[in-house]
Amino acid sequence: MKRAVFVVLIIVGLVAGYFLIGSNGSAKASPDEKAPVTISLDRERYSPTDTMVITVTNNGNETVTVGYPFELYREENGEWVKVNVDLMFIQSVVQLEPGKSWTQKVSLSQLKLSPGHYKIEKKVSTPTRTFSVSAEFYIEG
Repeated sequence: MKRAVFVVLIIVGLVAGYFLIGSNGSAKASPDEKAPVTISLDRERYSPTDTMVITVTNNGNETVTVGYPFELYREENGEWVKVNVDLMFIQSVVQLEPGKSWTQKVSLSQLKLSPGHYKIEKKVSTPTRTFSVSAEFYIEG
């Protein structure tokens, strides 16, 4: 039993390590290339105290992995500027089979966002590559 738990922990660690590689070896889908995974939000406009529901959907034909971490950007003068979210994320990954979706709730009150135009971005991995998917939203007064 202990050996099985140890093996599972090693596998989870390897998958999480691969997922967290970051920009080394990661790629974004080009505008002409249909991403096999999409991200959508339950709304386009939120108050600073709302809870956002993110849905990640696997439209491809192979299983992908996605995790809880995300990056947040705020549009300033036409440029996306990274926002420090200062959160601790669960370091586990979710495997999404083709045609399946996964939802994640984000309490915006923890992020202390001021009104503006934002983009939330998540990294997704297939067996052959890692790429980012994003969705835009607004925080209002």
